[in-house]
Amino acid sequence: MTCITDFSHGGNVSTALVPAIRAAAEGDKLLYFPPGEYHFYPEGCSGRYCYFSNNDEGVKTIAILLENIDDFTVRGENAKFIFHGRISPLCAFGCRNLTVEGVTVDFEDSFVSDADLIYRKDGIAWFRFPGKHHVENGKIVFTGDFYDNFGGNLYFYCYDREKEEITHDSTCLVVPNSDIQALDGLVGIRDCFEEIGTDAFVIKHELRFCPGMVFDGCTDLQIRNVKIHHAAGMGFLIQNSENCWIDKAEISPCGRRVSVSDDALHIADCRGKLRITDCELSGTLDDSINVHGVFRKLKSRIPGGKMYYLEAGHYQQQGVFNIRPGDTMQLFSRKNAKPYGKVKISGITPVNKAFVIVRFDEKELPENFEQGDPVMIMETAAELEVCNTRCRTLNGRGVLASGLERVLISGCYFHTSGAGVFISGDFSFWYESGPVKEALVENNIFDNCNYRVFTATQEPLAVFPELPSLADGYFYHGTIRIKGNRFLSAERPLISILSAAEAEVTENCFEPDDRYPFIPYPEAGYNFTTPNSPMASFLHCGIIRDTENSGFRK
Repeated sequence: MTCITDFSHGGNVSTALVPAIRAAAEGDKLLYFPPGEYHFYPEGCSGRYCYFSNNDEGVKTIAILLENIDDFTVRGENAKFIFHGRISPLCAFGCRNLTVEGVTVDFEDSFVSDADLIYRKDGIAWFRFPGKHHVENGKIVFTGDFYDNFGGNLYFYCYDREKEEITHDSTCLVVPNSDIQALDGLVGIRDCFEEIGTDAFVIKHELRFCPGMVFDGCTDLQIRNVKIHHAAGMGFLIQNSENCWIDKAEISPCGRRVSVSDDALHIADCRGKLRITDCELSGTLDDSINVHGVFRKLKSRIPGGKMYYLEAGHYQQQGVFNIRPGDTMQLFSRKNAKPYGKVKISGITPVNKAFVIVRFDEKELPENFEQGDPVMIMETAAELEVCNTRCRTLNGRGVLASGLERVLISGCYFHTSGAGVFISGDFSFWYESGPVKEALVENNIFDNCNYRVFTATQEPLAVFPELPSLADGYFYHGTIRIKGNRFLSAERPLISILSAAEAEVTENCFEPDDRYPFIPYPEAGYNFTTPNSPMASFLHCGIIRDTENSGFRK
């Protein structure tokens, strides 16, 4: 094996990575990090312009860069990686049979900062920020580079010290990063905190510029016993890949209130089998797990002309195209999300980040095709398995799933501010496809999920595709089965299923719990229920089985 300490002797490990990776790739293909703490600085890292799904594109400073390497392993033995600055810790492109195991990732700088309210006086709220920062020209500066607080706003989330979560009855306060004061080690901000019932906060001040680990175009990927304590963006991001297994991974805070600023585990536009087992995901400011395909818009440069192209629907899907010759495009109507045709792709030509040209036999294109109709690549409808995993988000949902062939969620624990499980599909904003053919959600614990007042869903478990209208005789999702789950909650709607050909809710159990009172969100979100709806509700479904659910209000 190739040991990193043969190339680096303390200090900045980044300078040793390129020769160490080259030596390992030419040897037994094992890069080994013995027990210890390793520090990585931008000097010596690689640079590359990257498009990462649901993250922000740009030039990434990459520490461990793996490109087109087969049968390779990065192995740590109680190895802790500390990154200094805006660095993407590990990015792998086009690798086959890649394993990453036994390492812990953390950052010196905070991309989501803790803040404690010390006192309020004369219209100014004075905070103590324990992390790295200073006030300059009326702005609070955290990392001091070009991307520092790029959006210009500070997003304050109210934090419950005892429960170690976002308070259930609060909303996010958006404060411009301007007119900031400094006095005696404290930071003064315009006082808009008079009705806030806490003195503890977390502040998001970064866009999604450096996720923890990214895997793009990889096949047969294994991630085992990897911990990520912090990142600006997703913890793990897997895109355009095939057959992935994440086992015993952990996303959790360490010395901070927040772990990663967005999803713990984000998988986009992948193929084959996707397995997530025995993971611990907590402290995130977005969803624990989001697995989805991608809807794209089919257009011709000149209506009725010869050149057709697929265009990304959302700006954070640009540059991410898992499309191959021989794939099949499924076309959907923008009027009711009903599929109306399939077209075989014979060739593709990448053009830019926004679109790729696709070639096919125009005779296969249905007559009712309209410019911009959404298209899903059928081969990217993967199979998802999430088992024995614990999800505790600060500001998000547990498992989101859309555009998949089969979904199994079993033996998991959810305590999430949003829905524990949300099965969706949309081409209205994120363009995260699409129908789920078959889903089984069984033997999970939903512990006061959707406990925050200001969430989009009303139920701890919701099946809610974002449909422009409901088509007679057509159901968006296939078979949805919800079996043997425990719901700990105040009395409220628990399960809702919209537009499934077959919906089964059986042998579930409701256990009353008054720790989090149910306060209905005043605005309709991803729900069709009311506070007085049955605990299991169905709309526009085919076959319905709703039996043997202990304690469920009808």
